Amino acid sequence: MSPKTRALQILVCDENFHTRKLVADVLGGAGFERVHFATDGVDLLKLTTEYQPRIVITSSRIPGVSGLDFTRMVRAGYGAVPRALSIIVMTESPTQKFLDAARGAGVDEMLVRPFNGAALLSRVEAVLLRPRRFVESVAYTGPCRRRRMLDEYGGPLRRFTDPLEDGGKPLWEAEGNRELVRQCVTKISELTAELSPGDRRKLRDIYAAVRETEQLSDDVRDQFMGDAARSLARYITAIGGAGAIDQEVLTTHIDAMQKLGFMTSAQMAEREQLVKGLVAVVDKRLGRKSETGASRAA
Repeated sequence: MSPKTRALQILVCDENFHTRKLVADVLGGAGFERVHFATDGVDLLKLTTEYQPRIVITSSRIPGVSGLDFTRMVRAGYGAVPRALSIIVMTESPTQKFLDAARGAGVDEMLVRPFNGAALLSRVEAVLLRPRRFVESVAYTGPCRRRRMLDEYGGPLRRFTDPLEDGGKPLWEAEGNRELVRQCVTKISELTAELSPGDRRKLRDIYAAVRETEQLSDDVRDQFMGDAARSLARYITAIGGAGAIDQEVLTTHIDAMQKLGFMTSAQMAEREQLVKGLVAVVDKRLGRKSETGASRAA
């Protein structure tokens, strides 16, 4: 645990002493040294303002202000508290209705009771090491709700930053993670098939799906899939507001991304060349000299 991590302020709110002790022991064992506690909603609001914590871990049911109401207040702008504060909510009732309400309130992560130390630390690591993109709009403020949960790791505790899965496979090659990325690419393909000239609303939907694919690819550390999504996002950004989208460019990217979704780490050279080809296509459409071409000319 780095000195910077040890210095992080974490605020825990639960009226039950044993729950507070469990959380304190787990966080202390992981090296977090600045952990504070509240027992009800009034204390939670007061201490959040006072300590300005990096993370708040709160029960959904606490006297005074519920965990979801607290989240809504923070996302709406409560005093000097940052609206992007990381909030983890503990609950004993993970019904679909409650989970939908938590997502709508802007909760970062959920923790279902009873939980163990590994589950708690996985949520803390999630908000610290792979935070969701923060969204501010008229209808919603909070972490991006598009991102899906990644495959859970069921083995011994280890650093999340370790790039390898058991057996030496990269994180992106875990079949569950590959399937999530493929689903994102499929969504782009379906939206593109429905795109008609001048349909800016549908184009915005496509762009959002491309950025979702980019975010998820980065989460599972699939550089080439992320770069392919960035290439398509670059083209849409450059052309979308000023001219007609070339369907061939969209199709080329989707075909390449579908191939990337099934290629393995044994085909890294082929994956890299596929992405370079996409970049070159976009450069040509935008009338720019590609970096590859420029290096050859030099």
